[in-house]
Amino acid sequence: MRRRDRDRSEVHVEFEARGSTIIARLEGRLHGVAADELDTELLRAAREAENFILDLGKLEFISSTGLRTFLKLRRELTAKGGVVIFARANEMVSEVFEISSFEHLFPTFSTMAEAYKYLGME
Repeated sequence: MRRRDRDRSEVHVEFEARGSTIIARLEGRLHGVAADELDTELLRAAREAENFILDLGKLEFISSTGLRTFLKLRRELTAKGGVVIFARANEMVSEVFEISSFEHLFPTFSTMAEAYKYLGME
């Protein structure tokens, strides 16, 4: 498990591997340079994963650069038959996903238990 420490104005990420699934817990604000740096970290982790669960329970804000980061991750994993799942997004982040039609691209769940069940990780 790794933790990337940053200023509160940016994003923190913590990774956990469970079999072929990576769980990435995001905290803070995902925008600008932070999104570009997270992009690199997520794609590096995706090399070793079949599936990704993005735990967004502590993500306060997401910009268009953050959305692009998730799209790149999705492209990487779907190319090898995997999936990217969102879990625990707050109301503001969920609204951004709805406006961007992300709910049609990514399985989205209100709890981690639902995300685990979707992947058969109960």
